[in-house]
Amino acid sequence: MNNFRLVASITEYIEEHLQEKITLEELASQLNYSKYYLLHEFKETTQQSLYNYIKRRRLNEAAKALLYSDQRIIEVAFQIGYQSQQAFTKAFEELFKLPPNGYRSQNKEFFIEEPYAVSDCLVWAEEREVIIQRGMPRDQEKILHFAHLMRGALPYLEKKDYLRSLKIVIKEENCYLAWAKGRIVGLLLFDSQKQTIENLTALPFCWDLAIEKKLLMKLILDKHPRMLRTTTFRAFDKLDIGHRKRLLKLGFVSSDETFDFNYPTEKMILPLTGIN
Repeated sequence: MNNFRLVASITEYIEEHLQEKITLEELASQLNYSKYYLLHEFKETTQQSLYNYIKRRRLNEAAKALLYSDQRIIEVAFQIGYQSQQAFTKAFEELFKLPPNGYRSQNKEFFIEEPYAVSDCLVWAEEREVIIQRGMPRDQEKILHFAHLMRGALPYLEKKDYLRSLKIVIKEENCYLAWAKGRIVGLLLFDSQKQTIENLTALPFCWDLAIEKKLLMKLILDKHPRMLRTTTFRAFDKLDIGHRKRLLKLGFVSSDETFDFNYPTEKMILPLTGIN
C-alpha cells in the first residue's frame, strides 16, 4: 500500500468514526499496520500529526453545526466528544480565534476545512516539473479550489471577498501559479500598491519542491518590488502546520503582531538582498 492509499484509508476511517472514540490501536488493527508506522506516514504526507488532524476535523464539523443548525453549544460539544462546554470552547477558540457563540453570531464560514482530499492533495512531481505562470481569468475556479484545499494556511478568508480580490489581482497581472502534473500546487497573490504578498502557499505534500521560492523569484524578476511584506501565523498558533517556519526559512523576518479580519497574525518583511 503506497502513501496515497494508506492516507486515504486513514482519513476514510476517521470520517466513518468521527463522532466516536478513535483509538490508534483500533485504527492500526483495522489497517493491519503498526501504530508507529501509521503516525509516521500520515505526518510525512500531510505535515501534521494524526491527533491534530482528528481534532481539527471534529472542530470544523462543530463549526458547521454552529452555523447551520440550532443545536445548543453544549450539544455540539458532546456530539464531537468533548465532556464539557468549557473544554470545547477552549479548543474551538484556539483554532478559530473566536468562542463558539461569537463564531455563530458572526455567521461567517472562514473557509471551513473539509476532510483531507487525498486525490487533490497528493501530487507526485519532481522539482524540474514545477512551472510558474501568471494566473488568468480562466484559472479562477481552480484557484478557488486550491484555496479551499489550503484553508488551513488561509484561515481568515471568505469566498465572496476572496473572489472579488482575486479578479483584481489577476487583472493587474499580480497572480502567480505553480503548476505540476496539470494541477495548481502553489499560489502567490501580490498587491503592487502596498508591496504586500496577500497569499503565498504550496501544497504541503510538495514542500520539498521549493515552490514558494520559485514563486517569489518570478515575482521579483517581473515586478522589481522595493520591499516585500506579508502576514502569517503568530508563533505557536495551533492552526499552523509549518507555514510560518517556511517563510522564516525563505528569509522573511518578523516585524510585529497585528490582526487581519479579526484574526491574530504576524507581519513579516523580506529584505530583498537575496532569498534563502
